Amino acid sequence: MCDRMKIRMASVAAVLLLSLSACMDLDITNTDAADRARALSEPGDVESLISGTFRTWWDLQQGRAPGPAMASMADEITGSQANYGFQDQGMEPAVPIINVTAYQWGYWVYDPWLLSNRALASIRDGLQSISDLDLQIGPNGADTQRAIAFAKFMQGLFLGNIALQYDQGIILDEDVVDPTQVAMVPYDQVMDAALQKLSEARDLAAANTFTIPSGWMGTDSYTSARLVQLTHSYQARYMALVARTPQERGQVDWNGVLGHINQGVDWDFGVNLDGSSGVWGAVLKGFMGDGWDTDLALLGPADQSGAYLAYEASAPESKGPFLIDTDDRRIHGATQTDPGVYVHYRANIIQPAERGLHYQSNYAPWWYYDLAQTGFGFAPELTVVEMGFLKAEAYIRTGQPDLALPFINDRRVAVGQLPAATVTGVSGARCVPRSAGLLAKASNVPAGDCGDLLQTLIYEKQIETAFQFAGSSWYDHRGFGTLRTGRAYQCPVPEVDLALMGIDPYTFGGVGGASSAS
Repeated sequence: MCDRMKIRMASVAAVLLLSLSACMDLDITNTDAADRARALSEPGDVESLISGTFRTWWDLQQGRAPGPAMASMADEITGSQANYGFQDQGMEPAVPIINVTAYQWGYWVYDPWLLSNRALASIRDGLQSISDLDLQIGPNGADTQRAIAFAKFMQGLFLGNIALQYDQGIILDEDVVDPTQVAMVPYDQVMDAALQKLSEARDLAAANTFTIPSGWMGTDSYTSARLVQLTHSYQARYMALVARTPQERGQVDWNGVLGHINQGVDWDFGVNLDGSSGVWGAVLKGFMGDGWDTDLALLGPADQSGAYLAYEASAPESKGPFLIDTDDRRIHGATQTDPGVYVHYRANIIQPAERGLHYQSNYAPWWYYDLAQTGFGFAPELTVVEMGFLKAEAYIRTGQPDLALPFINDRRVAVGQLPAATVTGVSGARCVPRSAGLLAKASNVPAGDCGDLLQTLIYEKQIETAFQFAGSSWYDHRGFGTLRTGRAYQCPVPEVDLALMGIDPYTFGGVGGASSAS
């Protein structure tokens, strides 16, 4: 575990690495202040620099890293393939995160750190140019406040994701005069900075009327009023998901979360994908169909046969796939082999037994099948359904469980065709979910019994928001206490940057290891 007393000021080499974004985008070879002033003296260049950062953020949220590895760590998807980090992050018993520069599949830890900090460096350069040079963007400066508001919004998103994924980070913004004197701070301080940036973006968007053009955030345009809504919704997400443990999750300002949700989106936010040869893609949503496997731990709490209880009670080398018996039509149809709405039964096993029986499953993910097949269509990133589940959790944690029921039961009844939950949870001879496997860790309900209301919320949210964005299930699992034992609940700073900063390498996870689930 990293001793924070060892954290020193970032080295010149490390910060120069972070500052490469501007020169990479604009083909500048010198990053000192004078060259920045020359290179970013044109308003159009500054606006392009700032507006282009959403593309980086989208690729991190929906691309090859870090989402697929996180989905494996959350027992959402299972696979023995080495690529994307599937095999190593899905091992049982869980092993520590491999934080070694030469590790081929470590890009899920390295890429988000590098690319997020480069984007923050770009935004810093752009905002400093606007301020130092008194740049006026658009006719008579009409678009200057739009650029600043969008820059603040993107700072909030990048800093928020760093705080969600890593144990510490660098707050690199326009207030930093000398990047060589930026210190690492713990994740909670990074999150505080992220929330402040979202608040600043919101204030600017509320005080000005503008339109974010098509191309900045996908193919759609957005009014300043909608940007205000987005800042509220992302703030609600970050406030809840930053918690590392059930104790921290319980201490979230849930009334504050409710307030932001109530002022947030009433529409789904995402990007319309434009095909394999286009600009906008979503690798994370592409792991659909018969070539991929849904983890049995995600579906198991719905099982009525007792097979999932036996499965989780077995040693990893003895685990084997089983047929789920449930009334949840999202998992299977009228018979156990009929396709469900979100997963399809597949008779053959595609994961080799010699790599580990626990990787095997008969259930192929189908959530975004059409999107994965065509590369075209709307890919959601933040949804009304997600906000509804956060609202339900807030009501449960503030002693208003009756108000949580509409959000928990909506798709449970309409799509799953299950009986509605009550304030005490679920009941009946074939109740879904049961307190089983990883879900049993969220409550004192005896294993095999019908789940209580919080367990029902967790199950419903995992089923309904699978593959939505990078880390969606992993962040929730750690906060609910339902990560598999030994899974890391945060990432270390990549070894290559630790070396640049003169910090001893460290990592997290593994049974009994630092920052690992119990």
